[in-house]
Amino acid sequence: MSEEKAQTDFRLYQLYAATTQAVSEQRAGTNKWMLTVNSAITSLYGFLAYGKSSAPDDQHVIWLIAIPCAGAIVCFAWAAMLASYRKLNAAKFAVIHEMEAALPSAPFLREREIYRSMGRRPLSQVEKLVPFAFVALYAALAAGPVAGVIGN
Repeated sequence: MSEEKAQTDFRLYQLYAATTQAVSEQRAGTNKWMLTVNSAITSLYGFLAYGKSSAPDDQHVIWLIAIPCAGAIVCFAWAAMLASYRKLNAAKFAVIHEMEAALPSAPFLREREIYRSMGRRPLSQVEKLVPFAFVALYAALAAGPVAGVIGN
Protein backbone atom coordinates (compact mmCIF):
# COMPACT_ATOMS: atom_id res chain seq x y z
CA MET A 1 0.00 0.00 0.00
CA SER A 2 1.39 3.40 -0.95
CA GLU A 3 2.08 6.02 1.70
CA GLU A 4 -0.43 8.35 0.04
CA LYS A 5 -3.18 5.73 0.10
CA ALA A 6 -2.40 4.91 3.74
CA GLN A 7 -2.70 8.60 4.67
CA THR A 8 -5.95 8.93 2.74
CA ASP A 9 -7.36 5.82 4.44
CA PHE A 10 -6.34 7.15 7.84
CA ARG A 11 -7.97 10.54 7.18
CA LEU A 12 -11.12 8.73 6.08
CA TYR A 13 -10.99 6.66 9.28
CA GLN A 14 -10.63 9.82 11.39
CA LEU A 15 -13.55 11.47 9.62
CA TYR A 16 -15.75 8.41 9.93
CA ALA A 17 -14.86 7.92 13.60
CA ALA A 18 -15.93 11.52 14.23
CA THR A 19 -19.39 10.70 12.89
CA THR A 20 -19.91 8.32 15.80
CA GLN A 21 -19.53 11.31 18.13
CA ALA A 22 -22.14 13.22 16.13
CA VAL A 23 -24.59 10.33 16.44
CA SER A 24 -23.94 10.14 20.19
CA GLU A 25 -24.63 13.86 20.51
CA GLN A 26 -27.87 13.52 18.53
CA ARG A 27 -28.90 10.61 20.73
CA ALA A 28 -28.18 12.59 23.90
CA GLY A 29 -30.21 15.47 22.48
CA THR A 30 -33.10 13.12 21.75
CA ASN A 31 -32.98 11.77 25.30
CA LYS A 32 -32.90 15.27 26.75
CA TRP A 33 -35.82 16.37 24.59
CA MET A 34 -37.89 13.29 25.46
CA LEU A 35 -37.20 13.70 29.17
CA THR A 36 -38.39 17.30 28.88
CA VAL A 37 -41.55 16.26 27.03
CA ASN A 38 -42.31 13.56 29.60
CA SER A 39 -41.70 15.98 32.45
CA ALA A 40 -44.18 18.38 30.86
CA ILE A 41 -46.73 15.61 30.41
CA THR A 42 -46.47 14.46 34.03
CA SER A 43 -46.61 18.09 35.21
CA LEU A 44 -49.77 18.67 33.16
CA TYR A 45 -51.28 15.53 34.64
CA GLY A 46 -50.40 16.68 38.15
CA PHE A 47 -51.91 20.10 37.51
CA LEU A 48 -55.15 18.60 36.22
CA ALA A 49 -55.33 15.90 38.86
CA TYR A 50 -54.55 18.05 41.87
CA GLY A 51 -54.94 21.62 40.63
CA LYS A 52 -58.05 23.59 39.97
CA SER A 53 -59.36 22.40 36.63
CA SER A 54 -62.25 24.28 35.06
CA ALA A 55 -63.33 21.23 33.04
CA PRO A 56 -66.58 19.49 33.98
CA ASP A 57 -66.08 16.22 35.90
CA ASP A 58 -66.78 13.95 32.91
CA GLN A 59 -64.24 15.84 30.74
CA HIS A 60 -61.80 16.00 33.64
CA VAL A 61 -61.74 12.19 33.87
CA ILE A 62 -61.25 11.90 30.12
CA TRP A 63 -58.20 14.17 30.35
CA LEU A 64 -56.82 12.16 33.26
CA ILE A 65 -56.95 9.09 31.03
CA ALA A 66 -55.93 10.74 27.74
CA ILE A 67 -52.82 12.47 29.07
CA PRO A 68 -51.12 9.25 30.27
CA CYS A 69 -52.11 7.55 27.00
CA ALA A 70 -50.47 10.37 25.03
CA GLY A 71 -47.41 10.06 27.29
CA ALA A 72 -47.20 6.34 26.58
CA ILE A 73 -47.35 6.99 22.82
CA VAL A 74 -44.49 9.49 23.17
CA CYS A 75 -42.51 6.85 25.07
CA PHE A 76 -43.04 4.22 22.39
CA ALA A 77 -41.78 6.71 19.80
CA TRP A 78 -38.80 7.42 22.07
CA ALA A 79 -38.04 3.70 22.37
CA ALA A 80 -38.23 3.36 18.57
CA MET A 81 -35.79 6.24 18.11
CA LEU A 82 -33.37 4.71 20.62
CA ALA A 83 -33.56 1.37 18.78
CA SER A 84 -32.76 3.18 15.54
CA TYR A 85 -29.75 4.91 17.15
CA ARG A 86 -28.53 1.55 18.52
CA LYS A 87 -28.71 -0.01 15.06
CA LEU A 88 -26.97 2.98 13.48
CA ASN A 89 -24.17 2.86 16.07
CA ALA A 90 -23.79 -0.90 15.59
CA ALA A 91 -23.42 -0.38 11.84
CA LYS A 92 -20.97 2.50 12.32
CA PHE A 93 -18.77 0.47 14.65
CA ALA A 94 -18.87 -2.51 12.30
CA VAL A 95 -17.49 -0.23 9.57
CA ILE A 96 -14.90 1.24 11.95
CA HIS A 97 -13.73 -2.25 12.92
CA GLU A 98 -13.38 -3.16 9.25
CA MET A 99 -11.32 0.00 8.68
CA GLU A 100 -9.18 -0.75 11.74
CA ALA A 101 -8.18 -4.08 10.23
CA ALA A 102 -5.98 -2.12 7.81
CA LEU A 103 -4.47 0.09 10.53
CA PRO A 104 -1.51 -0.68 12.80
CA SER A 105 -3.86 -0.69 15.81
CA ALA A 106 -7.59 -1.00 16.44
CA PRO A 107 -8.45 1.31 19.36
CA PHE A 108 -12.23 1.08 19.09
CA LEU A 109 -12.17 -2.71 18.93
CA ARG A 110 -9.74 -2.87 21.86
CA GLU A 111 -11.87 -0.48 23.91
CA ARG A 112 -14.91 -2.69 23.35
CA GLU A 113 -12.95 -5.79 24.40
CA ILE A 114 -11.74 -4.11 27.60
CA TYR A 115 -15.18 -2.70 28.40
CA ARG A 116 -16.79 -6.12 28.03
CA SER A 117 -14.05 -7.82 30.07
CA MET A 118 -14.96 -5.47 32.92
CA GLY A 119 -18.47 -6.92 32.90
CA ARG A 120 -19.99 -3.60 31.93
CA ARG A 121 -23.36 -3.39 30.23
CA PRO A 122 -23.60 -1.06 27.27
CA LEU A 123 -25.39 2.15 28.20
CA SER A 124 -27.89 1.51 25.43
CA GLN A 125 -29.20 -1.50 27.39
CA VAL A 126 -29.86 0.68 30.42
CA GLU A 127 -31.05 3.63 28.34
CA LYS A 128 -33.81 1.64 26.65
CA LEU A 129 -35.45 0.98 30.04
CA VAL A 130 -36.17 4.68 30.69
CA PRO A 131 -39.07 5.09 28.21
CA PHE A 132 -40.69 1.94 29.58
CA ALA A 133 -40.34 3.22 33.14
CA PHE A 134 -42.38 6.22 32.03
CA VAL A 135 -44.91 3.90 30.34
CA ALA A 136 -45.32 2.09 33.68
CA LEU A 137 -45.83 5.46 35.39
CA TYR A 138 -48.43 6.47 32.81
CA ALA A 139 -50.23 3.14 33.23
CA ALA A 140 -50.39 3.69 36.98
CA LEU A 141 -51.62 7.27 36.51
CA ALA A 142 -54.36 6.17 34.11
CA ALA A 143 -55.40 3.19 36.23
CA GLY A 144 -57.07 5.30 38.93
CA PRO A 145 -59.40 7.27 36.66
CA VAL A 146 -60.13 4.17 34.56
CA ALA A 147 -61.06 2.23 37.70
CA GLY A 148 -63.31 5.12 38.72
CA VAL A 149 -65.09 5.11 35.36
CA ILE A 150 -65.52 1.32 35.40
CA GLY A 151 -66.68 1.36 39.02
CA ASN A 152 -69.48 3.87 38.28
